[in-house]
Amino acid sequence: MDTVLKGVTPLRDYRLKLTFLNGSTAVVNMEKRVHTLRFARIAPKEIFSTARAEGDKVVWAVGTMPFSVYCGELLDAMLMD
Repeated sequence: MDTVLKGVTPLRDYRLKLTFLNGSTAVVNMEKRVHTLRFARIAPKEIFSTARAEGDKVVWAVGTMPFSVYCGELLDAMLMD
């Protein structure tokens, strides 16, 4: 996937606002997902709030091992809600 993310803004209630290079935005609700095994590492609000864009991924600061998810995976999850 080409780099499409311009920025990520963590919002209240485990939501992420994704801003794309073309000016579009999307809000992804992660509230249910942070309680799954895949996303449990970002469940603490102080960790979730560290989300940032890095290329075509959203990255969270989790100790010495950052946790990242490709933008496409988040958009697919948004469509399933």
